[in-house]
Formats: sequence, structure tokens, C-alpha cells
Amino acid sequence: MRFGTIQDVVDFAGKLHAALAAQYAELEQLSSSERARLMLDYLNRHEQNIALAMDKYEGDMSQGVAALWLQDVPELQSQELVDKVRGVDLNDVDNIIAVALDVDGYLLRLYRRLADEVDSDEGRAVFNSLLKLEDNERHRLSRAAFRLADI
Repeated sequence: MRFGTIQDVVDFAGKLHAALAAQYAELEQLSSSERARLMLDYLNRHEQNIALAMDKYEGDMSQGVAALWLQDVPELQSQELVDKVRGVDLNDVDNIIAVALDVDGYLLRLYRRLADEVDSDEGRAVFNSLLKLEDNERHRLSRAAFRLADI
């Protein structure tokens, strides 16, 4: 059983989004497909915006809530998710979108699980807020993908 704090999870998420933004920027430079470069540019900006939102969220969170301990926190490994992004087919927009949605799905499942398991209302509110943020961003990504399909 792993223990961690809400702060640990928020830190992980912010660092993950920053690492994903950097990876998408790198992949954008390597792709030869204009549509793929457009999507990778969008994903880079998308992840940068979420990383900034996470930093702001972290700054706004009270110390008491941030320090709340969680039981049975899953292993928070961002490198595995970044490696999944690194392995996309640079010329296949559908593959790029599928991997991005898969990473978003991981975070949605994480936040949902922690919201269900945390013992305090304040902690539950944090994870429900992160869940809503990630879900909204996932919908924005889906809409951007549909718009790109029309190009």
C-alpha cells in the first residue's frame, strides 16, 4: 500500500502536463505531415495551458488540504505516459489523437478513483475539481480533432 498527499498528486499532474507539452513540441518538429503538425501544435498548447492551470490550482490550494494523506495511491509514473506519446506514428493524426485521449483517460481514472477513496470532503472537492478540469479539456481536444478532420 502506497501513501501520498494530495500535494503529491497535484505535483505529479502538473509535471506530467509540462512533460507532455515538451514532448508534443518535439514531435511537431519531427513530423512531415501538415495535419499532424497542426494537431501536435494544438496538443503542445493544450498541455501547456493545463500545466499552468495546475500550477495556479496548486498555489490556490490551502496547506491543510494539500497535506491530506491518501491511502493506496497508485504509482505515479509520468515517464511511462510520456514514452507512450513519444511512440506515436508522427504521420497518423488518428493515432496521435488516440494516444492523447488515452493519457487523458488515465488522469480521469486516477482523479475519479482518488475522489471516491479520499476520506475528507475537502479532498474529494479537489479531485472532483481536477476531474472536471480534465474532462472539459478532453472535450476540447475532441472538438479540435473533429475540426482538424474537416481540413
